[in-house]
Amino acid sequence: MMRLLLLVAALALLPAAAAEPPEAGSAEALTERMLEALGGRAAWAGASGTINDSQQNRTGEPAELRSVITMDFTRPRFRIENRAPGFFSERVVDGERSWRRTSAGLIEDLPADFYAEEMRWYGAHLYRSLHRIAARDPALAYRLGADGRLEVLEDGVRLIWLRLDARGEPYAFGQWDDETGSICGPWTFEAGGLRHPAWVSSPDGTWRAAIQALSVSPALPDALFARPAD
Repeated sequence: MMRLLLLVAALALLPAAAAEPPEAGSAEALTERMLEALGGRAAWAGASGTINDSQQNRTGEPAELRSVITMDFTRPRFRIENRAPGFFSERVVDGERSWRRTSAGLIEDLPADFYAEEMRWYGAHLYRSLHRIAARDPALAYRLGADGRLEVLEDGVRLIWLRLDARGEPYAFGQWDDETGSICGPWTFEAGGLRHPAWVSSPDGTWRAAIQALSVSPALPDALFARPAD
């Protein structure tokens, strides 16, 4: 009995067995390399949201505008403002509530089909998805695509795909069933421990965005999303 007690006591002093590292070349290994390249798992997991201020260029009017996207990672809530000389528009989704101010100054509910598109966009947004990946969201699963890209799935449906360079940085990504996606520049813009791409573009260049400022885990009071009086 004494020998058994001594054995149990000795085993209790041994360090806990470390989790086995992911198999090299697996989807899990690619995920770890990507997070490390983008600032680390802890930084992305700890982020509760972002305010992204960028300059956007596009083929339509206005051809250049300032876009500020405020996004809450913890619940479906975001605000998008677009500004240019003589032009201003904004739209907000806060759960089931939504509204927009058109460039003509009209304040109205988002049309049902537009609201559905906005929720779909939010559901697979790149930066919110990185947060969920880093936080080890149990609803997510990972696999390698036929072309070697990393694919993230939710409920068996592909949420987002990412093509990574040798460092683990994404250089192209797409949402849901979009096979064209977007391309992005080096992840050299740093804020709050996170790394952000210097630019994002459609593959044909008809839409481009260059980051100007980024706030990580900002305070997001309810008043920021409140609908103004008509």
